Amino acid sequence: MSIILIPTSHIAEESIQKIKEVIEKVRPDCVAVELDEKRYIALKSEQSGSSMKSLGLSTFLIFTILKKLQSKVGDIVGVMPGSDMLTAVDFAKEKNILVYFIDQDIQKTLYEIKKLKTKEKIKLIKYALAATFYIYTGQGKKKIDLSKVPPEELIEQAMETFKITFPQLYKIIVEDRNQHMATNLRKLSENHKIVVAVVGAGHRKGIKTLLENK
Repeated sequence: MSIILIPTSHIAEESIQKIKEVIEKVRPDCVAVELDEKRYIALKSEQSGSSMKSLGLSTFLIFTILKKLQSKVGDIVGVMPGSDMLTAVDFAKEKNILVYFIDQDIQKTLYEIKKLKTKEKIKLIKYALAATFYIYTGQGKKKIDLSKVPPEELIEQAMETFKITFPQLYKIIVEDRNQHMATNLRKLSENHKIVVAVVGAGHRKGIKTLLENK
């Protein structure tokens, strides 16, 4: 039994090519993706998730800013955010390979974020606005090649900074989801010899550690 993790950047052309190459070469029994059913449908229909409005003004504001930021980055590199996950699903189906969504329900994640302390929400909004300004003014283009998955060392540094700066949010959108996805991957590996899992690069190390510890 084997679980092969493919770390991706949601707006990197390199990720799309890597996913196809690995699936073509390995020919797994199934492909698992970092999505739940609702997020998959939203990506396919390019919906923004109007249900977020019910989660409160601050939470809705945070996601609106982050969505605009992600869309801008996508425009810069010419890749729609989430294309990596859609590619994994579509390419697997094209090859008649089973597809599984392994992420936890997006509504659960959103409701947990709604419960963030006000102080952390305000800090997140400030960071999101600063990042948006940084990208829109073009100051970040030369520092990182957005068309490629960042080096593992850079990802680890970024995740560590994220954990220190936003500890509660980090637990909600990284640690809790890593646990959920690792559990689902273990279940899949019980019935499939080779599982290819497509996950965001920031989740790879955590999921890998959980699988190895088990």
